[in-house]
Amino acid sequence: MRFDAATLAPLRRHLMKRGLTLATILAEILAGKDKQAALDALGLRDKPGLRPEERVRLALDQLEARRAMIDAGDDRFGRCDVCGVDLGLAALGELPWADRCAAHASA
Repeated sequence: MRFDAATLAPLRRHLMKRGLTLATILAEILAGKDKQAALDALGLRDKPGLRPEERVRLALDQLEARRAMIDAGDDRFGRCDVCGVDLGLAALGELPWADRCAAHASA
């Protein structure tokens, strides 16, 4: 395992906090509220053809995948899904749900 438990714990908490925020936004969207400003503030950009609730569900799926990696001790956590480069602990501290390096972020 690349990261010890003390390093992973705050990353996992950050993931869970964002997940709670996204779940709340999803519930509000499903209740008919316009949450575009909240999605923009979270950096969930429009993807052509996706409704807001679909974007939130994709983000929740991404979070769940990262949390599952942490819980399983999966060495892929903190690495780019495309090329495998280490994303770095500083970057993960800001965005523990990151799954791509800068070179593949738009892929």
